[in-house]
Amino acid sequence: MDLALFQDPEAANDWQNVLGIFEFKAPNLKAGISQLEIYLAREPRARFGVWTNGRDSCTVYKLPDGTFKNVRHPAVVLPSPDDDFELATSKAITFNDLLVPTERELRQSFKALLDVVVARDSVVTRSEQQLDQLCNMLLLKLESDTSGTMQPSKPVGFQLRKTEAETGDHIRKAFSALVESREEVFREEHFPSLSFDDHTIKEIVYAWSGWNMLEVGAEAVSSAFQVFRRANLKAGEGQYFTPARVVQAAVRVMDIQPDDKIIDPACGTGGFLIEAFRDMSARISKPETVRTWAHRQVYGVDKDSINVKLTRAMMMVLGDGSVNVHIGDSIREDRWPKDYPYLDRALRDGAFTVVLTNPPFGEGLKVAAKDCEANKYSISLAAGGGKSYKDLEIGLVFLERAYKLLTPGGRVAIILPETYFFSSSYSFLNEWIRTRFIVRGVINVPMEAFQGFCRAKTNLYVMEKQAIPRTQQRSR
Repeated sequence: MDLALFQDPEAANDWQNVLGIFEFKAPNLKAGISQLEIYLAREPRARFGVWTNGRDSCTVYKLPDGTFKNVRHPAVVLPSPDDDFELATSKAITFNDLLVPTERELRQSFKALLDVVVARDSVVTRSEQQLDQLCNMLLLKLESDTSGTMQPSKPVGFQLRKTEAETGDHIRKAFSALVESREEVFREEHFPSLSFDDHTIKEIVYAWSGWNMLEVGAEAVSSAFQVFRRANLKAGEGQYFTPARVVQAAVRVMDIQPDDKIIDPACGTGGFLIEAFRDMSARISKPETVRTWAHRQVYGVDKDSINVKLTRAMMMVLGDGSVNVHIGDSIREDRWPKDYPYLDRALRDGAFTVVLTNPPFGEGLKVAAKDCEANKYSISLAAGGGKSYKDLEIGLVFLERAYKLLTPGGRVAIILPETYFFSSSYSFLNEWIRTRFIVRGVINVPMEAFQGFCRAKTNLYVMEKQAIPRTQQRSR
């Protein structure tokens, strides 16, 4: 191209920052427009192009549905900073018009929108609030797509209106309706709202309105959402997205049956629960039967409210298995009566036949000795040589939480760092496991699986809870 216009002088030459492109050529108008459309189709962030030969000119706008709008001028007309470069489509977008984005396109879009929110939104300025609001917009988009499947030739709700203000008003009203109709998704929030300013709302709607977010898959949406997560320093809290292939392998090896009751006590964005739901859906033909199964048999807990909101949303989209996904701290049971009273019932000891989980792990992520003592975690006592409780890595404490949750004969699939099982620092662990579990399998997870999040070597450990702990067997 002859000239590129970037949105931010600090990010010149960054392709994600391209706003417009310019071509100054002698050929005719038709050839100039064709050239601009080709360039715009290849520049995912560009909103418009301008062609002129010094006498005539044309502005080509890229619309949210991937089509173009050409505005011809009898003289040389160049855009000004006050122009609106994000136009609505010439006809309303229907569900049939939506295209399925690739995971790469999703991630690029999420990254660009994060930049927009952080740099420009005049209302939402705190990082955690920004993340929550982006999640709300994603929920609204998913709801719009879900509704669109029922009337695929009718206009979808998630699309631009004529002006920025009209778009903002329309989207906020749609979100209020979503809160009313999907109360279970927002049940812990006192006053859920959409707080972005009109400009940010319009940017997000422009970016997503031409996409079908349902067909791209829950794991791809969750993966793309990690862009927001990583910007919010969640990796420092040991939260790592579990790759789809690892999740699928874990669910298959557990051979979940309709009478199994499953839980992920550190569910994150719900990968294991979603895959279990899908696996059951493939075997049970009636959607209402699968929904009933999920309502009775599928549980999840996570401390992060946004993770829980996303999990509920994905389960809702798949067929509504969201009712038993809770915000809470699975580890510190002594805090449940005051902070999470509903967990007492949801996380009853011995109530589950399957635990699937990838708990947080990382250097410095430990449960304090006093918390381990307050909650009687024997694995912490074992780490202290049986004499005193000891600060312990949270992943190992989750292993005991899984043990408590399981019924005798129940099974757990848990991802843990390999070093726990081979380092002399954890010499107590094998004996602790031997007296409580039967190890049924160890599945290698390549280091590349978590590339970009951490470099720890992990395995998927599959164990069965013994009917009678071996310590009791010996005493008998």
